[in-house]
Amino acid sequence: MEQYSYKEFLEDLSKGSEIHFSYKNDNYFIGRGTGLFMFWKFYDSSSEIIGDDLEDLLQKVRLDEKLIKEIWDLIEIDDIF
Repeated sequence: MEQYSYKEFLEDLSKGSEIHFSYKNDNYFIGRGTGLFMFWKFYDSSSEIIGDDLEDLLQKVRLDEKLIKEIWDLIEIDDIF
């Protein structure tokens, strides 16, 4: 995928898009469903995190103890729906 910025990521999520991405050989989902924003690692139901809004979710999600924004350059976007 062409260079996809963190700003575009936020815009797409705000519009209701679902995004699948990879980080360190693990696959993740982030998006909106049933009115709430959700995040999880594929095939790991215990990893689900729910946020009241996008900002709330992004503050809760940590990968290697870091926010998505902090590791953005290490994330590979797989699909945007």
